[in-house]
Amino acid sequence: MQIIDEAKNIVLVGLMGSGKSAIGRTIAKKLGRRFIDTDRYIERKIGKTTAEVFEQDGESKFRAFEKEVIKKISQYIGIVIATGGGVIKDPENFHYLKKSGWIIALYASPATLYKRIEGKRIRPLLLNEEDPVKKLEEIFNERKTMYTQADFQIDTEGKEIDQIADEIVNLLNASSRINS
Repeated sequence: MQIIDEAKNIVLVGLMGSGKSAIGRTIAKKLGRRFIDTDRYIERKIGKTTAEVFEQDGESKFRAFEKEVIKKISQYIGIVIATGGGVIKDPENFHYLKKSGWIIALYASPATLYKRIEGKRIRPLLLNEEDPVKKLEEIFNERKTMYTQADFQIDTEGKEIDQIADEIVNLLNASSRINS
C-alpha cells in the first residue's frame, strides 16, 4: 500500500477512545511510515504521564508542552501523527498540523468511546466524573467546530482497526488522484 503524496503527514484527531493511536500505528505500518503519538512523545520528553502532568502541573502546562511538540513534529515530512484529544482546542496547533498534511477526524458515539477507554489508562478529563458518557458528549460539542474543519471525517463506530486504516488510505489516495 502506498499513498501518492508521500511528503504529506497523516494527522489523526478525535476524542479519547476514537482510535487515533491504534489506527495511526496501523496506517504507519501499512505505508512504511514513522508513527508519532503526541501524548507518548510528551510523556517521554518530560518523564511524566499525561495524567501526572494534568494532576501536578495542570491542563494549561500540558497544553504548553503539547503546542511545543506540535510545532516541532509539524516540520517532519511523511509521518503519521496521532494527536492528543484536545490538541485542536488551540487554533495554532490546528494550523501547524493542517499545513503539514491531511487532518482526519475520527468519530464514534460517546457511549462507544467510553466502552473503549473504560478500565484502561487514566483519562484526566474524565477523573471524578459522575457521568463520563455525558462528559464525553460535552467535550465533543466543545470541539466539533474544529473537527468539521478536518480534511476528512471518519466514523469508527462498529469498524475494525484494519478496516478504518484501509478506508483512510483509500480516501487519501482518491483525494491525491483528484487533486493532481
